[in-house]
Amino acid sequence: MFTIRKLMGILDGNTLKKVCVPFIPIAMGLTLLGTPVAFADDAVNLKVLVVTTGDITQDLELAYIKPVLDEMGVRYDVLNASITDLKTTTLSPAGCASATVGCVGNYNGVMLTDSFLTSRVAPVSYFTPTEWDILHNYERNFHVREVVLSGWPQQTYWDPVTPFGVYLDYGLAYSSSIDSLSPSSVSTAKWTPTATNSTTIFEYVNTANPLPITNFAFTAKARNDGLVLRDGTVPSVIPLLQTPAGEALISIIQYNLTPAPVPAVPPVREVMLSSIANASFLTHSQVLSYELINWVTQGVFVGGRFVYMSNHLDDLFLENELWDVTSKTTNPLLLYRLTSADITNAVSKQAAFRVAHPTSGTATEPFMLDFAFNGTGAVVRDPMTELPVTPLKADLTEDLVAAVVANKTQFRFINHTFSHADMDKVPVPANPKCDYPTLATTALIEAEITNNKTVWGLLGLPDQLDNERVLVTGNHSGLKDRKCTDYPELHPTMANVQSDDVAFITGANPLFVTAATNLGLDYIASDTSQLNQAIEQYFTVSKNKVALSTNNTGRVMLPRFPTNIFYNAISPNVLVSEYNYIFNERYKALGQDPCTVAGAICTLRDYPAILEAEATAAVQHMLSFKKYPHFFHQGNVAKYDAAGNTLQFDWLNSVFTAYEKLFKLPVKSLPYYLIGDMTKESLIAKSATIKAIWNRTAKTVTLSANKSVPNLLVTGIQGPDIYGGQIIRQISVNTTPKTIAVNQLLTQ
Repeated sequence: MFTIRKLMGILDGNTLKKVCVPFIPIAMGLTLLGTPVAFADDAVNLKVLVVTTGDITQDLELAYIKPVLDEMGVRYDVLNASITDLKTTTLSPAGCASATVGCVGNYNGVMLTDSFLTSRVAPVSYFTPTEWDILHNYERNFHVREVVLSGWPQQTYWDPVTPFGVYLDYGLAYSSSIDSLSPSSVSTAKWTPTATNSTTIFEYVNTANPLPITNFAFTAKARNDGLVLRDGTVPSVIPLLQTPAGEALISIIQYNLTPAPVPAVPPVREVMLSSIANASFLTHSQVLSYELINWVTQGVFVGGRFVYMSNHLDDLFLENELWDVTSKTTNPLLLYRLTSADITNAVSKQAAFRVAHPTSGTATEPFMLDFAFNGTGAVVRDPMTELPVTPLKADLTEDLVAAVVANKTQFRFINHTFSHADMDKVPVPANPKCDYPTLATTALIEAEITNNKTVWGLLGLPDQLDNERVLVTGNHSGLKDRKCTDYPELHPTMANVQSDDVAFITGANPLFVTAATNLGLDYIASDTSQLNQAIEQYFTVSKNKVALSTNNTGRVMLPRFPTNIFYNAISPNVLVSEYNYIFNERYKALGQDPCTVAGAICTLRDYPAILEAEATAAVQHMLSFKKYPHFFHQGNVAKYDAAGNTLQFDWLNSVFTAYEKLFKLPVKSLPYYLIGDMTKESLIAKSATIKAIWNRTAKTVTLSANKSVPNLLVTGIQGPDIYGGQIIRQISVNTTPKTIAVNQLLTQ
């Protein structure tokens, strides 16, 4: 992120290939940029220019911000300054000026991954003084803001050749640095919103709490020395986030004309600078990311962000094997199936959770658990054969079934196949050592799905859209090929029974995909921990082969996040035993030091420590703005004490307690089919060429696309839906332009 070489170059008073020159206290900007002009159109495309020092493998800040832009659906271009020069034609067609009638700027925001665009590994500067002038000129004349994702708060940069003068100055002076790379060294930053920006800057953040900075950062102090840049402006610094000692970590720098014109005019240019090292896996970076995007675009952009949390509990009506704390294994003789008391307790706990955590939903969209159910455990069976009777008949008097039906409006439901049958490929030729049952024909797979649909109707469960359009297969099977081995204890000669697994897409079962297609299923659940399954994507089957779709047709994969609240745990003591065995004790038993094993933990954790770690991971998922649900299993909602506590709601309360320390935004808890619909619309939008022009004079945005795009998200235009104080509108666009009034609400 920051290197000693770079630091030394800056401390020399000049960076990299630039030559230090004497101080020349003259302003030359008015001759360079000209006097303010009357803007004819004052129009820009709703697109961000991201200027980097390398590709995504070389520039950590690009690797940080790109996934956020992608997830939100923000339109952007990347200019790699290490190989591409910035030209006036980069920023506007033919380099036209904003005063030219019909000239539309290419970007309504500029993001720099590095404050000085310097090489991380060599004494090379990627932007010349002329390129900086081009950028600043564009920002000034097209009224475009700039954000710096990370950088050193160097004092000034002087041009050694004509027209000389200071061409780059953030108005700051280096103060100190924070090195929080070790867990024992965590800096706490405090928010310092001013009266003018307290409702428009980081308004979604719980600024009542300090922000832990868990990586490297430079700190700085405003100089306020009145130094005039060669464009005739003076930087004025407004700190937004500071260390306890009052050193700036994030600031807005406003560039004002000098001498100040009469009457006063707004700043001619604005920059938000972060001197904190950021990465996508750091919580503080996730907290900051939205404001960096929202501020630089002035709150008007294609795309939008919401925070999501849905919880799926798989295997309703079945029983789960439990972890044996004595033998440190899953014991097939220890079984647990939910009871009616567990269901009524879950209703009570869910209501209490909603009250305790007002961000967990809204009045119209309250948080609601989703049960992925297996109907075989809810039907009448023949007492002689113990097989379900034909035709299927719901066992409405059975304890658990009766409780679920009585409380069916309190939960949502998902088709999880009738018997939790495996959907993976059947070995050809047949493998006699196959350790799990398989379904050899499309018809058998279809029966597994349709039988569960039948039980859905027999139980009178609500929301038929999930029943008709969504499927969670047992063990997320059908999407990879386990090669018929899943249980290590049955294969003592195999070092790892997963070593020969074939990932999606090659390993997907074409019989399963054919069955899903025949039944009209739109969305298939996947597991983000599995290779090639942590991405929303269309896939189809043709000529008995599964393939990714390139034209937005076929089934859509909907990923789900796993957690370390294990399927075979129903109480804290069981979870603690299994958790510590998996992440620590089993390595010690093999003579390994767990501190040296990736993914292991050095020390044992008690229940509160496990919940804290799990909450941190879940909050990071939420702050990524991904819609993916987290999945659990039926036993996790079993009450384990007289107070009715459950692992499921212990997890939820821990997650939202951690979330509410950081964010104030309401969290959306959506049914799975609606997550699927939004995902499909997002995939269509990403495949389209969208044109969006913001006319600041007319205060309108005009939208069109090269094909039909349903429910495109656009932030900052007039519409009925407000989220977090901003309008995030869903609008269908096509080749016919639509013009809508701008409504920025939060932004100035």
